[in-house]
Order: sequence, then structure tokens, then C-alpha cells
Amino acid sequence: MKLLGRNRTDVNGRRLGIMAELEVLARRGRSLLYALPVLLLVGFGAGHLTKQVLRIPDDDYAWTGNTRTPIELVDVSRHMEQVRQAGANAAEYVRTYQEEVAPVEQVLLRRGVPRTTARQVAWPLVEQSYRNGVDPSTVLSVMLIESAGKPNARSSVGARGLMQVMPSWEGYWRGCGRDLYAIEDNLCNGTKILAMYLDRHRGDERRALLGYNGCVRGTVTPNCREYPDKVAMVRRQVQREIATARRGTDQ
Repeated sequence: MKLLGRNRTDVNGRRLGIMAELEVLARRGRSLLYALPVLLLVGFGAGHLTKQVLRIPDDDYAWTGNTRTPIELVDVSRHMEQVRQAGANAAEYVRTYQEEVAPVEQVLLRRGVPRTTARQVAWPLVEQSYRNGVDPSTVLSVMLIESAGKPNARSSVGARGLMQVMPSWEGYWRGCGRDLYAIEDNLCNGTKILAMYLDRHRGDERRALLGYNGCVRGTVTPNCREYPDKVAMVRRQVQREIATARRGTDQ
């Protein structure tokens, strides 16, 4: 019986303790209820004002590293990065044009090639030259001798376009078009043919140029043995003009 009475006393003590804690919480709750409208007003007003200024929804946030960043600001950052990269690409384009392409245009213009044609020819000529490991001044000199920069040129034996490519090469090279009167198609085919002869003759330019000109036995073209010398002479002139054009660009 004493044990039972002691247990009841413990239970009653715990109940009283719990009631006392509830009363404290209730007093705090009443204080919170009084303050709640003010807190809501201030909180809502500040939050609403901030969102109105930034116009960022509550849940539109992203994590950048360990930082929680509004998505709109992330989008702006990404856009700026894209613009910067585009600017870098544009700057590289301008540099390449000024140093590599514009001088070739100047050479063509000095030889009476119409400006529109010169612009259409210069970039793919330089691009195909580097792609195939051939000096652009060599390709330009061959083209000038073969056609004087006329895309529609045709020889008595049927060679076509800027670099006077024979129809038998049409469709031979993967990645080159088949229209030998089209500027880019012709330059692609002609440069690959020249690179092939250079590779076949292990860099011996004279033999490669004789092969390109069809001067294997000396019977296809009159005085064809002089062809490499003509290319070398024109190339010296072209290189001087390119160097002068580049110096003008640097000023």
C-alpha cells in the first residue's frame, strides 16, 4: 500500500510539472499571438518589396556551388558567359580574317578579280590550304595560273573552274562537292589533288606541280615542264603582296 501511495504521489508530481510547463507555453503563445500580426506585416512587406524589385518567385532558386542563387541571376550570368565566349570567337574570326584572308583578297583584287568573287574565294582557299597542309600562297599561285581567278573557266581539254580540275576527279574526294564550277567545291577538289601529289612525291614540289599539271610525259600541255617555274615566280609576287597587306593591317 505504501508503494502504491508513493507511485501516485510521483504521478501527481509529474502532472503538476507538465501543467506548469503548459502554462509557460500558453503565456508565450499569447505573447506570440499579439506580436504575430506585426511580424506578418513586416515580413510580408519586406519580402514583397524585395520580390517586386528583383521579381524573383520564392521557389526560383538554384545552387551554384555552395551558394543558393536566384535563377534569374544565374540566367544572366550564363548569358554573360555566352556573350563573352561569342565575343572571343568573334575576335578570333576578325584576327583570322585580317591576317590570313584579307591579304588573299587584296592579291585577287590587284589582279582584276571582282570584289564579290575575291571575297567568296579567299576564305575557302585559305581554309582548304591549311586543312590539306599546303601553303596558301602556293594554292593561290596555282589558281591564278590556271584560271586567273575565274570560277567559270574551262580549258580546251575540259578542265573546270578556279583550279582547272578535270571531270574525272568529280566525286573522288569525300567531303568535297561535285560541282567543279562552284567555288568551294572546286577549291576543295583542287587543293586535295595538289596535296596528294605532294604526298606522293614526298614533298618534292616540282614533281608534284608537274603531276598536277598533267606533265607526266611532257605531252599533255605544251611547255609543261616550265609550269613549276611559273608557279614559283607568281608565288614570290604573291608572298610579297600578302606581306605588304599584313603590314597594312597591323598599322
